[in-house]
Amino acid sequence: MKNLIYGGIIALCLIIAVVVVVVTRSSGPGGVESLSDDTQVWVLCTACNASYQMGEKTYYTQLQERTTQMANPMARVLLTCQKCGKDRVVKAVKCAKCGEVFPEGIVPNDFPDRCPKCKFSATEEKRKARKAEAEQG
Repeated sequence: MKNLIYGGIIALCLIIAVVVVVVTRSSGPGGVESLSDDTQVWVLCTACNASYQMGEKTYYTQLQERTTQMANPMARVLLTCQKCGKDRVVKAVKCAKCGEVFPEGIVPNDFPDRCPKCKFSATEEKRKARKAEAEQG
């Protein structure tokens, strides 16, 4: 009798898990199509050092197109620079403190938005603020 109850509970949990997976998977569009060009991302050309913003959807669409064209899917994908025309554009971050534009993740083993010039990280500041708020509250 005990095994029958345990079996029923396990079967019920599996059914609930399947329903959750089906509902969350079919909850609308995802991926690049769900993005908007209203949101801008910083990019930096490592050839001519030009930095500019482009629409988030445009950036990821071009990145996706380039990835499918590449023979080696493990190679780093670079976009074409609007200024010099070379394939050397990477996603970048503009430091909120000093204004430096640098490649995302340039400081190894650190936050991807750590500025190599002034060492500021907006992600780190947000985490510190949340931690301080949690300790007070």
